[in-house]
Order: sequence, then structure tokens, then C-alpha cells
Amino acid sequence: MPDDATIIEGDAGFLGMASRLNPVQLQPGMCQLVENMRLDRGVAQTRKGAKRLGDDIAASNQPLVLPFVLNDRAIVRNSYSGGILASGVFSSPNYDNASEYLILCGPAGAYLWQQNHSITELAYPAGETLDATDLASCVQAFNRFYLLREADPSQAGWEWKYTSASGISVSGTIATVNITGHGYAAGQRVRIEEGASAAFAGHEFDILSVTSNALTIAVPAGTSPDVSAGIAIRRVKAPLWWDGSTVTFQRAEAGVPTAGASFKTLRSTGWASYINNRLWIPDGRDSVAISDVLDPDLYDPFFQSFRANQGSNDYLVAIHPWVEGQALVFMRNSIWLATLSDAANTAGTEFLVDSAVSKLQLLTDEIGCRARRSIVTAGQFVFFLSDAGVYRLDTQLDLKLRANTQPLSDPIADQLEEINSDYAYLAVGKWFNNRYHLAVTIGPEATSNNTLFIWNALNNQWESRDTYAIALDELLVSIYDSRRRLFAAARSGTLFLLDEMDRGDDVPQAEATDAFTPVDGYLLTRRYAFGSLNAKRLLRAKASLLLPPGAACQLHAVTTDYDNDFSIASLSNNQTDHEDYTLKAPLRCKATYLDLEFTTSAERPTLRQITAEATRSSFDPTETRTLN
Repeated sequence: MPDDATIIEGDAGFLGMASRLNPVQLQPGMCQLVENMRLDRGVAQTRKGAKRLGDDIAASNQPLVLPFVLNDRAIVRNSYSGGILASGVFSSPNYDNASEYLILCGPAGAYLWQQNHSITELAYPAGETLDATDLASCVQAFNRFYLLREADPSQAGWEWKYTSASGISVSGTIATVNITGHGYAAGQRVRIEEGASAAFAGHEFDILSVTSNALTIAVPAGTSPDVSAGIAIRRVKAPLWWDGSTVTFQRAEAGVPTAGASFKTLRSTGWASYINNRLWIPDGRDSVAISDVLDPDLYDPFFQSFRANQGSNDYLVAIHPWVEGQALVFMRNSIWLATLSDAANTAGTEFLVDSAVSKLQLLTDEIGCRARRSIVTAGQFVFFLSDAGVYRLDTQLDLKLRANTQPLSDPIADQLEEINSDYAYLAVGKWFNNRYHLAVTIGPEATSNNTLFIWNALNNQWESRDTYAIALDELLVSIYDSRRRLFAAARSGTLFLLDEMDRGDDVPQAEATDAFTPVDGYLLTRRYAFGSLNAKRLLRAKASLLLPPGAACQLHAVTTDYDNDFSIASLSNNQTDHEDYTLKAPLRCKATYLDLEFTTSAERPTLRQITAEATRSSFDPTETRTLN
């Protein structure tokens, strides 16, 4: 090579980011970091902003969320108890010809939302509420939309209580539960967890009447009393459902089923899975209860239940549907595959689980699931968040699932280490537009999902790390403008449509100078070494850009040995049309490596390619040292 020959290195397109790896070793097309950008067809473009929807939703008193703007209609309160605490998608022939709606559940009622339709409020039954401390979720099953709630037993009024020495007495079809100073009221629901009588243990009952030291419940005729002390009982929240035929939610059945005391009804639970026309619910730390086919209110604890990893330091996190009647059982430290086969009973009128051919198979005990809502199925893969990052269960040729030893998130493992472990369980995933979206809580002070990581299946790489001016408490996929779109529901009581607004997120800034929060795009290229580990003279950087009207971007240089960090160019489009630019910026410095930072500060600029030029001598300088 002749002296002072120009060396050109760069990227003709962009495929993904890998922040954990040595940036010098990254392949062309890979970046060290991409924030708030989309890598489509090899070009990098700032993402669109989120559009605020459903301003008519009145989910009780809404909490104050930053950033905020005070105006002449602002009301300052001492406490805020409102918000969207659970949400889901509902479609049923029972309501509006099976048109699809988002149902947003607030503290005192739920709200039906659909584009170009007025908000419809669905009331909860009298005395029923949804609290911010509840473990809550939504699922559609049997043409019903279920709101499942489990109260936090550490909260006052929901703790365990125990019967006095009189235990539980029975007179006809009324049982009296003797508990000193229980504090319950008529109409509330309680769960009896222990006791020698099958008519009480494990059942939930609605309270008929109360005195200061006793309460009454309805039981089947012939029920035997249980007069032992210390029977555990606590107040619970009944599962609620709506099927489109009324304007209010209904409470799930309580008491002893007509099938007998050995059967159970749908208990108070924070979540459930709908698999093969059955509801699968957690029934304790490591147990799963399965409903009858097409009957969500009848459970057989003997024939239709199982325990996973019994006796270990493990607990149930999620149940996820799989192929051929199988279900994935995600524990905190292991993953199991449940194969449950149905068989008709002797009368042929009921389908039970055939224990002879059903089995529970261990997939892995090296990893478990960290967040129930992070689990997503896409084709032959199942994505989920574990302690070691995002993993993907893959199928082999025999369609059996296998767990990989290397996490899918290995290229960005350093970023996922920033997840606040106390709130990692809030992570939520969704598959949309050939991408796995994972919203997580990043930062030691964060208490809600504030960052969205995106894995692009078309590029087979992690695409971007998005930050929002809103909380991503729930991700939903539904119809908007006749297309499937991705929504985010925030506990602050607002619904957002993601990737919609060119100007930025539809959230006012604190200084109230604009109705939008601009989206700041950021791309850090791989580290350019120009084929040598020795110093070079850096000449210039060149970028091919497309800027819409009002767009602005900047180019920044970071050098290594000599270490330096400086801005080299900025560009804005003040025209009324989209404009193509070739940005050329001088560097004029010596260094061994060069990183280029591309940032955007207005609208949605597009970076097509980027290159850098350097020169070096044909003979690299060397140092000779003689040791005695």
C-alpha cells in the first residue's frame, strides 16, 4: 500500500445492535447501540411517537405522572387511586357482532374502547373493586371476558384469620364460622383453606350475615360441622366476568358445587390460561387446577390437577399453551411440559384427564421465568424473560421443545442487567409486526416499565432500545384504521397507540411549549479500526441521509487512543419537502479507533449509510526493545 493511502471503512446498512460484545469485532451492519430507531430494509430511521387515545376514560382519580402540565382545570389531591390496573382484548358474537374491543379495567369499573366509538362503562358488582395492590389480569374464555383479582394478604383486612375454639357449626344449610373480631361484612367472599371437612377446606363462600365474632355461609344439606380451632380463613376477591349480554360484570359462582364437596368452583386467583376449552389456574405454590371442558366453574382436584417440581425451592409463575394439547409450565427456576390427554368417563358424559397417558416432562432446571407476561409464542418459538436475560425455547425436528444454553439476549446482556430486580415481574412481552417487544423496568429508581426492547425476526437481531415519556404497563394488539396495531395501556389511566405520530410522543412537556415530547433517536456505530491496531490519521466522516421537513440531526465522533469526544456536524431541513443529503464532516485528528454517533432531535431523519476515511503509512511504526 502506498504512503498516505486513503482507507475507507463504514456500514452500507444497519441490521441490529450488540452492546455486550467488543465493538471492534462487530460485523458490518451491526451497531453498538440503537435507541428509538427502526432498522427496516437496512436503513435506520427514528421511530414514530405514541398517540394518546381514550381521553374520555374516567378511571377514577388518576395518579400524577411525569411529565405533567398544570392548567386552569388542574385539581390537586392528597392521594390518587385511579388508573388502568388491568386490560385485555374482547370479541364475542354476544356483543356488537363480534367486533373487537379493548377493555380497560379501573378501580371501580371497566371501559370498552374502540376507534370512532364512544367509551362504554361496565360496572362491577356492588362492593367489588380493583386495587393497585391486587395481582390482576384479564383473559377471554368461553365467550366471557374474565377479570381475575387476588388481594395482597399483607394489606389490612385481607390477612389470614383463624377460627376460635367453637370452629364451624352447621344448622341445616347454614354454617356459622366463629372468628373473634373478624371485621367482615355481609356480601363479601371468604376462602376457607384448612379443616378436616371436605365441605369447607379449599372452598370459597359468600358471607350471608355477620356478628362481631361470627359469620354465616350457605352449605349443602347434610354438611357435617368442624368444631376444631385454628381453621384458616381470609377474605378474597371473586373472579368477575362479562359476556356482552349485560352492562355489568358478574361474580363467579361460590360455595360447594352441586357435583359434590370433592369438587371446587373457580377460586380467587390473579391469573389463568385458557387452553383446550379449559381454564388452567394456579392452586397454591406449585399446583395447577384444570376446569371441566366448557365449564369454567367446576374443578376436580383429584382427576384434573397436578403439581410441578413438588418439594423444591420453586414456585409456579405461568402456564402457557403449546401444541397438541400440551402446556408449558413455567416455574421460577425450571420449565416443564405438561401433556394432558382427555378421556370420557364411564358414563361418557364428561371428559376427564387420562392419568395413564398424561405426563409432566422437565425441559430445563437451569433457567426459569422471571415475568409471567413476558411469555410470547411466535411460530415454533416461545420467548420469555429469565434471570439470565431473554431466552427462546426452540423446537427440533420431532417438534419437541428444547431450551438453549445461550440466551437470545446475549448481545445486549449488559443492558438487561439494568433491570430493577424488584420490579422485573412487571415485564410484559408482545409479538407484533415480526418483532418481539419486551417492556421492562430499567434503572434503580424506576417502578414501572419505561423501556421497550425490540428483537427483529427479519434481521434476526436486537433492533432497538426505545424509551418513552409514558409507562408501558400493558401491551395490547388490536384494530386501528383497519390494521392490527400495537397499543400500550398505562396505569396513569391513558391508552396509547405506539408508532403513530411523526412529531413525537403525544405527551405534553413539563414546560408546556409543545403538545409533544420529541423522540430522540440515537445510533452508535461499530468501532472502526481500518484494518490495523496502530494509529491513523482520521480524515472525514460521510453519511447519506433523508430528512423530512423540520427534521434535524447531528454527527458526533468518539476516538480511542488518543481518546477524544467531539461534535463534527449538524444538519436540519428547513424546506417543505423531503430532502436527500450527503453529509461530509472533517475529523482531522490521530487515533487508533473511531466510533460515530448519529443523533436526531426533531421529526424522523433516516440514516442510509455511513463511512469514515483515514490514512496510514505503508509501514506501521514499531518499537524494538532489547532485554538483558
